Amino acid sequence: MTLAILTIIDVMASAGLRKTNKNHLDTFNKVMNDTLDADILIMGNSRGGCSYNPYYFDSILSQNTWNISVSGQPFGVSYLRYSLYMHNNIPPKLILLNIDYAEMGMYLNGYEREQYFPYIKDKRLYKTLKDNEFSWLDFHFPLYRYRGNYKYVGIGLSEFFGIYHIKSKQYKGYFNKNSSWDGAGLKKQIACGRKIICRMDDEAYYLMNVFMETAKDNGTKVVMVYAPVYHELKENLESKNDTLMKRYEELSCKFDVPILDYTSLPMNYDTTCFNNANHVNTKGATMFSIRLAQDIDSLGILK
Repeated sequence: MTLAILTIIDVMASAGLRKTNKNHLDTFNKVMNDTLDADILIMGNSRGGCSYNPYYFDSILSQNTWNISVSGQPFGVSYLRYSLYMHNNIPPKLILLNIDYAEMGMYLNGYEREQYFPYIKDKRLYKTLKDNEFSWLDFHFPLYRYRGNYKYVGIGLSEFFGIYHIKSKQYKGYFNKNSSWDGAGLKKQIACGRKIICRMDDEAYYLMNVFMETAKDNGTKVVMVYAPVYHELKENLESKNDTLMKRYEELSCKFDVPILDYTSLPMNYDTTCFNNANHVNTKGATMFSIRLAQDIDSLGILK
């Protein structure tokens, strides 16, 4: 009887979470369930999510733009979300792939793992979740995966019964970080002699090749974009960053994909444009998005 009750609660909570617009669940729910049919698709990590505001790409380029970036996760997870997106949507005309020192990795970490809870039975996710911290009990025992995150059971039930619907704070996948920063945390790290770690995974590099080839076959153009970072962060990347950038350049040459680097803009020296050293705030995102959209227009990439 207890197991049956837990199963019923699990089913209702998960169904409710698939309808919520709460933060990171909002975009993933849209990718899993909606037909977005973006002309321009933005992919990346949290820097992708907070740097590219679709409003300006829609306005300047007269296209339908969606940002499907995945916070806290590297390319392997971005590619999974892209693959899920392609189940319900036609190929986009253009993909803006955010590249940086943290992107060339493969696997899920525990960050915001609750977005996968309502889709635990989805066969398209099984292998990825199985390989990344989701146990047999998570898959087969009701509510077990919610341990430590039981508030999401409450949110799901509230959505399921129509008690309260959480409205989206995002705009087409873009989430703003509307706060200021004084640079103190980065200066302390630099003073301690710590370098910013680069991520460079051979499996992720191979998958990027697969991604570029697939996009080409679909008639989708790809542009790799290095979004703004505060200048002192870039200056303190560990030495293998040069090798990492050469890998991006190899992809660029192999697939005739341009790299647009925005790490030397004047705004990269202005702390008022940043929420922290590697995330722009609303002001920075507006400046960058307008500049990038104008550059895409002037380069004729969509023509």
